[in-house]
Amino acid sequence: MKQSNELYIWAEDIARLAEESILTEAVLTPKPGLVDAKDSGAHKDMDIFTFIRSAVSLRDGFREMFLSGYQENGSEKELLAGLRPKGIDIEKEMFSATGSINTHKGIIFSMGLLMASVGKYFKVTEYDGEGLPVFTKEDTWKVLDIIKIMTAGIVESDFKNLAGKAVLTHGEKLYIEHGFTGIRGEAQNGYPVIGETAMPLLRHSGDGELTYEERLLEVLLTLMSKVEDSNIVSRGGMDSLRYVKDTADQFISSGGMRQKDAYDKLHKMNEDFISRNLSPGGSADLLSLVIFLGKMEKII
Repeated sequence: MKQSNELYIWAEDIARLAEESILTEAVLTPKPGLVDAKDSGAHKDMDIFTFIRSAVSLRDGFREMFLSGYQENGSEKELLAGLRPKGIDIEKEMFSATGSINTHKGIIFSMGLLMASVGKYFKVTEYDGEGLPVFTKEDTWKVLDIIKIMTAGIVESDFKNLAGKAVLTHGEKLYIEHGFTGIRGEAQNGYPVIGETAMPLLRHSGDGELTYEERLLEVLLTLMSKVEDSNIVSRGGMDSLRYVKDTADQFISSGGMRQKDAYDKLHKMNEDFISRNLSPGGSADLLSLVIFLGKMEKII
């Protein structure tokens, strides 16, 4: 097991990668309906500078979540229980940085799970290198499997006894009305859209044909075509979710970022989503995780 000073360096490096991944997603442009370096998408209460302040505020909390995964000796379920109060603390830091605007609540949940899982994986594999390891695709799958174990039953646990609640969250309403499990369902299944779709796409797009930016946009639009995004449903209902998925799927099926007019199509899609008040924030959150894992695998 690492000595405290060496472990702290690991934790700082991991948290820095998480921060860099979130900032990379934020400035990626153009992102239909989302805040990016050009405009605020369908969001009227935030801009890219709000996102930068928010992302920087999360770093210390992510470091602590990695350390929890590495240092705590209990089961994966006990690890998850210990992460919840840390997540609340990180949210407070975010709201303080943004003036009470919810920029990254979803990413706090998902990136927090990933941080703890990476810490746990370092410990169970007894990794003892000088710096961070370079992940293989097998390492990535094992980290996602730890999340799957940690979050087993989280949907049923978090959504039980809703009938007696006076005030329901958007996620709880969607669960009651549509059986919609959102990001909890993704986590409970070990983020299969990341392991089965997004990461293989990122690995195979590094042939030099696409730029760094284009590779990430290709992943984002692919995620949009597949993710059951509660951000979209809360804004426009299930019909809007189908619309976003179909629109993104048509873009990918037509050649994705290899189309000559790819950027024109994305700009038009952005205008369309803004007019419909649609923001695929769930896909953007998952893209941040993909970027982090891509950095761990040294493929971006």
